[in-house]
Amino acid sequence: IDVIGPSAAAAQLEGSKAFAKAFMDRHTIPTARSRTFTTNDYAEACAYVEAHPLPLVLKADGLAAGKGVLIPTTREEALAGLAHILRDKAFGEAGAKVVVEEFMEGEEASVFVLTDGMEYVLFAPAQDHKRVGDGDTGPNTGGMGAYAPAPVVTPTLLAQIEARIVEPTLKGMAKDGTPSRGFLYVGLLVT
Repeated sequence: IDVIGPSAAAAQLEGSKAFAKAFMDRHTIPTARSRTFTTNDYAEACAYVEAHPLPLVLKADGLAAGKGVLIPTTREEALAGLAHILRDKAFGEAGAKVVVEEFMEGEEASVFVLTDGMEYVLFAPAQDHKRVGDGDTGPNTGGMGAYAPAPVVTPTLLAQIEARIVEPTLKGMAKDGTPSRGFLYVGLLVT
């Protein structure tokens, strides 16, 4: 059976939010400001949350079936979210680390890339609906339907995404010795 896909090392780009954030910072790929904390850093994570403006975004590091992202709007919710992820281990091993990220407002969009590690083809940008309630309210569901092409990703914006995100990602993965092969998922927030 012919199969395409990344190596385990390259798959960390999607499988670990902490890995992805460190990778983007190292290769100057645009991303929201963030800090990563482990279960051993719980007190430091709480102090960080106390000192930063709300809302914040709390992301369980690993794959959590699309439900590992919390967007607390109060200090109490943020601290409870940290406890839920790090102390209560609500997401199991996926929550052994948490990424605390600045909140950015905008429309979500996704760009999918088929690549051999250097050459690539872009697929039509897509947009999905993740929050359970009308008007993008309530908890994340992991996706409740999608459509493509997404009009929020104009041809001009797609060219910027290609130049500022896709190409630097492929070059960075190759430079790091973990070329990305198969499908690369680029999750975006269009601000």
